[in-house]
Amino acid sequence: MANGSTILGPNQLVTGVRGWAGSDVVLTGSSVSDGVTSALLYLGPLYPTDSSGICLLTPEIPGQDVISATFYGPDTYVFNPGLGEGNVRVVGSYQYDGSGVLNCGMVYQGPPQGGGGWSPLDVPSSDVGGQTVWNTIAHSTMGDLVVGNYDLLGVPLSGNAFIYDIAKQSWRLFDFPGCSLTTAYGIWQNGIGSSHYTIVGGTRDGHGINKGFVVAYDSGTRAFSHLKLYSYLNQPQLVTHFEGIVATPKGFNLAGGSTGSLALFASIEVNPDGSFSDATWVPYSFTGSTITTGNSIYDNVLMGIYAEAGVAGVQSYVVPIES
Repeated sequence: MANGSTILGPNQLVTGVRGWAGSDVVLTGSSVSDGVTSALLYLGPLYPTDSSGICLLTPEIPGQDVISATFYGPDTYVFNPGLGEGNVRVVGSYQYDGSGVLNCGMVYQGPPQGGGGWSPLDVPSSDVGGQTVWNTIAHSTMGDLVVGNYDLLGVPLSGNAFIYDIAKQSWRLFDFPGCSLTTAYGIWQNGIGSSHYTIVGGTRDGHGINKGFVVAYDSGTRAFSHLKLYSYLNQPQLVTHFEGIVATPKGFNLAGGSTGSLALFASIEVNPDGSFSDATWVPYSFTGSTITTGNSIYDNVLMGIYAEAGVAGVQSYVVPIES
């Protein structure tokens, strides 16, 4: 396997990626400096990253003094022409001074350098029986949809996943039969303008061990199909979670993590009936690291963060994977 390469700066954490014009990409994440976390957008080559392409943006929400923000998975005009040439749509979470909840969801749409529009995106209390939503974490967007997860104030183990349809302004809170604590981290639209999507994340299927999931979703009918659960190396005792997804000619490459602080690359195919194949697994640990995460995927390039023993802070990396 090829050696990994560091990208971005110290304590700048990559969370998502989407292609841009030519060979450039848009990366999302956060930058931590003096204890303050800022939402990060980067436009430029995937490697080596160019520091001049990094922008730190502060959500502009009327009446709120934002004190912390993180961007997650982006969409770009290349995959979503409705955004307008040169624009991105990015989702994430933020905190503000005096808030009655912990994390609020958000959407930014406009140029990567800033100057676009901001919108809050919070699971409505009315959709959860009037209870207080303590966290809304928007994890990824593509096409008309946003996926993420939420939990409730004072309700242990209340976390579950959501889909928000931007065009219809409608919420779809979901779990799967026999499962709990479902989280949705990555989404792929199966063709520009298509109502067919593929969503990945993690869930517990009744045995107390988190498994990665892949599921097809039709935004027109709001129906799921072909749910498949995955355990790393097909060993159910190993915790598994998917965080990123990108299409390949035969299916998808996925990024995730497992027991032992390993990053995971998984490759799956889509069968003729639309179901998903078993996975081909490649684990990855950045050389010399104590922790390596798999946060996102671009073609066959895995990316995430790593930490080294005795070294303060963390660093983002990219590594090409040959499966």
